[in-house]
Amino acid sequence: MTTQTIANVGHLRSQLTAISRDAELAFERAFDLQQAGAPAERVDAAIAEITRLQERARRLREQLGQEPVLH
Repeated sequence: MTTQTIANVGHLRSQLTAISRDAELAFERAFDLQQAGAPAERVDAAIAEITRLQERARRLREQLGQEPVLH
């Protein structure tokens, strides 16, 4: 495994961690908006953000699955 590959895996994992954190925050935001009785458009937008982040995380996991892993 090359140094470049190791750096790439580290970068992808870092991105995945950040996206996972953002998805958790988006979920909390959607829940809070719904509980506060916010307009449906705002709740729907927050849920769409969760979906977008989950899809991005899925694509990153696929990329990580293709990268060699250190054991």
